[in-house]
Amino acid sequence: MSLPMGICSLRLLVVFLFLHISVADTSWADEVYFFNGDRLSGTIVRMEEDTLILETAYSGEIRINWERIKGLYSQTPLVIQFYDGSQYKGPVVYSESEGFQMRDPQKVLAAETQDVLPKSLELGTIAAINPIPWFRYTADASLGGNRTTGNSDTQGMNGSLTATGRMSGHRLSLGGRYNYGESVGKVTARNGRGSLTYDYFLTDKIFLNVEELFEQDSFQDLTLRSSTTAGVGYQFFDSEEHKLDVVGGGGLVHQDFKTRPTIQSPTVLWSVNWAYWLMPKVVNFFLTHQGFKDVGADS
Repeated sequence: MSLPMGICSLRLLVVFLFLHISVADTSWADEVYFFNGDRLSGTIVRMEEDTLILETAYSGEIRINWERIKGLYSQTPLVIQFYDGSQYKGPVVYSESEGFQMRDPQKVLAAETQDVLPKSLELGTIAAINPIPWFRYTADASLGGNRTTGNSDTQGMNGSLTATGRMSGHRLSLGGRYNYGESVGKVTARNGRGSLTYDYFLTDKIFLNVEELFEQDSFQDLTLRSSTTAGVGYQFFDSEEHKLDVVGGGGLVHQDFKTRPTIQSPTVLWSVNWAYWLMPKVVNFFLTHQGFKDVGADS
């Protein structure tokens, strides 16, 4: 049985377009090659803390242990940072015969120990791919309120603001919040809190912590509580997707009351800060916990 020439031509055109699109998609997709012979395609986002992040059409962002990888392919230029501090930018290719290479590398950041990029790259010398900028900042703000009428007449409002900046081995954080409430025309809640935190990183993971915390609560007889603390912290994770650090230390708490004598006492402190993007830029889980235990005084 033969088909009319017009139908045959149309089918050939459809097949040609399908093959052309498939070849184009394959040729432009980034690829990750594994030691066991497997490979994955997608878009290379970055590599940090020995984890490569690959954006895929079928599973979103996936994280791959860097030690499992033997090569990468990307026509999109990547910024590769080496452990000596140097950075180069360019497309990368991989083959069994020539290994992992960067095509037409452009020097982004020079290092004293490396003037010329080797033809074949050792993955063990790579510290990061598309590293996060040297200065990073995050900020969060929230504002809420409520009002009820009927058997009771209440209203309230609260707001908070946090901001963090990271530059090289320094991190500075600011925070504040305020809470106000009324019931039947009378004030039932009025309190606020502000904090200033500075971290100095001794290594990529270990940092020194200094914090100044101010609190006020009109209905707890508290005019001002100021806490000056210092401690040591450990940064388990610090990427855009996952952050976790813990701090422990000690300090001094100064409390001024309206009707009671001023109290000064030493204190021990601990804190946990955790945040994880379950769905990047959409769903974020976080925990901020800070505890104080005054020593030798009731407060």
